[in-house]
Amino acid sequence: MANTRLMPLAGINNRSEDDAALVRGGDDPTVFVREALNFDITDTGRLHMRGQVKMVTSTPYKHLWYSHLHGDLFGMLGTAWVKIDPDDWSCVELADLGGGWASHCVLNGRVAVAGVDGIFTFDGQAATRLPIETPGMPALVRTGGALESGDYGVAISWLRGSLESSVSEVAYAALQDGGGLTVGMPYSIDPSITMARLYMTKPGSRVLLHAGDHAVNGDSVDIVAMPLLGGAPEFQHLDAMPAGRFLGHWKGRLVTATNRVLSFSHPMAWHLHDRRHDFVQFPQRITFVVAVEGGLWVGQVDHVLFLSGSQPDDLQVLRRGAKAPVYGSAILLDAELLGEVAGGSQAALWLAENGYVIGTADGQVVEIHRKSIAGIRASAGASTVWGERILTVLG
Repeated sequence: MANTRLMPLAGINNRSEDDAALVRGGDDPTVFVREALNFDITDTGRLHMRGQVKMVTSTPYKHLWYSHLHGDLFGMLGTAWVKIDPDDWSCVELADLGGGWASHCVLNGRVAVAGVDGIFTFDGQAATRLPIETPGMPALVRTGGALESGDYGVAISWLRGSLESSVSEVAYAALQDGGGLTVGMPYSIDPSITMARLYMTKPGSRVLLHAGDHAVNGDSVDIVAMPLLGGAPEFQHLDAMPAGRFLGHWKGRLVTATNRVLSFSHPMAWHLHDRRHDFVQFPQRITFVVAVEGGLWVGQVDHVLFLSGSQPDDLQVLRRGAKAPVYGSAILLDAELLGEVAGGSQAALWLAENGYVIGTADGQVVEIHRKSIAGIRASAGASTVWGERILTVLG
């Protein structure tokens, strides 16, 4: 009877029906195993008993995410977004996300999170809501003054420090014999709003121009003479950026995904979104989104798509032959973790029914375990890097 050496091990193979096929031939044969429970297989093909696992906290944190840039751990506790101290597992509440999910990314040096109640950013001191809702249309009342006769248009936007919202609908008033205007300012329920920016047109014009900044929720503004007018509004006909189940940063834009819709922010204005143009709708529910240099990897229910391009208007949707991905299992991996497979660039990695799959920066699919693993099934998953290993928890 021939003897077969057990070591070195080549990994797991549950696809082959012939036990003899589980031995890889050659001068130094290696052996596959059907399953490796409580064991890790090293890169030299040896078995190591998997380390003991212990509970570190009974606090029911969810959606844990670690920022390698900041060295901070974040998560959810109940409906709250929290920053967690892994030494004693205490936490500090940052914002109320309204429950549901928490999806994170790094945005311009800050940590961003998307939840049911919106998108928030954390600067190391406090969390601030990122989108700014468009203000309501102001109310105009004719009054005495020295304005020329003609039709005038007035609109406002909200300011939060240096960030400006989209502009409200324009209110119009006709001054037949000259006079003035009293502008009734809309009310803001957002405590982070610092100023209200007023825009108005010249008589008979439809072009809005900057006419001054005013206190939020203050008294109405009287315009009795033409103010010194500045530039036109930068963000007209836009909307607040919507949140989504998945969140990413790509080519100067924030990207969110919910159900079948992928939404993009305005370039370099992450709080704003054009609902008429800045979106892509897919035939199936989106199961993950990962941004890489050459485009976006988007998971579908039974396949994977690569969106190639540099901006939403020129994206090409390419269907790749990968198997059904596990919902939420995708992460972005640094090039050094993948070696030559990724071609020196960051790449997406997700778990599918045939094992881990790499999506390269130029849109190529590498199915690492397609010849050896099959039958992975789960309704959802979450992946992370643990040392030099990828760990995915399935639910």
